[in-house]
Amino acid sequence: MRFNDLPAHVRHTFYYDLRSGLLIGVFGGLLMPFIPIIGRKIGASDFQVALLAASPYIANTFTLLWTEDVFGRGRVWYVVWPGVLGRLILLGMFYVTAPLWYTVVIFAYMIVTAIPFPSYASIMKTNYPDEHRGKLMAYVRVGIAVSWVAASALAGWVLEKDTYNFRYIFPVAAVFGALSALQFRSIRVRREKREREPFAGPGHLLRPLKDGAFLRFVTVYSLFEFGLLMALPVFPLVLVDEVGISNLATGVYGSVFSSMWLLGFFFWGRQLDAHRVKRVLVLIFAIASATPLLYLFTRDVYALGVAQATAGFTFAALELTNYVVITRIASEGEVARYTAANIAIGGIRGATAPFLGTALFAVAGGGAVFGVSFAMCVGALLLAPAMVRM
Repeated sequence: MRFNDLPAHVRHTFYYDLRSGLLIGVFGGLLMPFIPIIGRKIGASDFQVALLAASPYIANTFTLLWTEDVFGRGRVWYVVWPGVLGRLILLGMFYVTAPLWYTVVIFAYMIVTAIPFPSYASIMKTNYPDEHRGKLMAYVRVGIAVSWVAASALAGWVLEKDTYNFRYIFPVAAVFGALSALQFRSIRVRREKREREPFAGPGHLLRPLKDGAFLRFVTVYSLFEFGLLMALPVFPLVLVDEVGISNLATGVYGSVFSSMWLLGFFFWGRQLDAHRVKRVLVLIFAIASATPLLYLFTRDVYALGVAQATAGFTFAALELTNYVVITRIASEGEVARYTAANIAIGGIRGATAPFLGTALFAVAGGGAVFGVSFAMCVGALLLAPAMVRM
């Protein structure tokens, strides 16, 4: 693929998508690695940590409402303005000192910023050609990863001086996040009819599930992700309570995660363009299983850094895979519906698995949680070749 040989509208979309990605990388690097760790350090309970872990998934269940263009503004509007508003909610962190309000602000941010997901996927389907979509989206995420690495290292250094410096770091992140969303104002969606449509109902969730290819993919992926989500809130509990991780090390972990995320986008973008999805899924599940396996056997800070690396490498794959699978299965007019259904189902997983994980942690300890997580990853790996037909 030579960039200059691509149609003008593709290059135009990529330019603003990349600009947005560079800014969102700064936003994510200043914020995301620290949300559960800082929450625990300022006194968040096991339940509140689980809620912090579950909040993006709970928020995702509401994306079903935004499958259609309910205001008749066009897809770009739903990417820009909810993105701006949701990220600016984090300006409220300047006034936060208590874990309850910390959790409330993060949850509110997650709810609003889930709105753009179906529209973003629809824009990617319409403006990027099928044969190059994986590579173009991978290159954008390379830009995200580069700025994320630098931002998370800087934030870790600042937070090491005082954990409560999050009251300044998170609002700065909010500004970068809002600027990122604003970049999409310049993108024009091809062949778009801006017509007011009714809110989506349960039928929009059920319709994609009647598609056998989608249903088989969701079944296998749900087994895999449910296992990882059970362990998700337990990772920071172990890191803070048992490992005693510093904020500086948390920032380094964020940089390691993002560096492997960067390498992952190069690798997985090519894999998804060149190979069948079932083959790629088997490899993803195999590598991802290393994360709970390492937490099962060690509390060494360096070994758990390797777990961060495997998590970053596979996270790149999961994000790309979901977009690529849906844009291959669904027709152009159905992409937003399939995306919303996929995200809503993910929301159901995310609204239950983290709380089951912390409950099991309270009863049986981290080893039991990580063992179950590993077993579910392996189970998905064994099922994928038989169930996924793509």
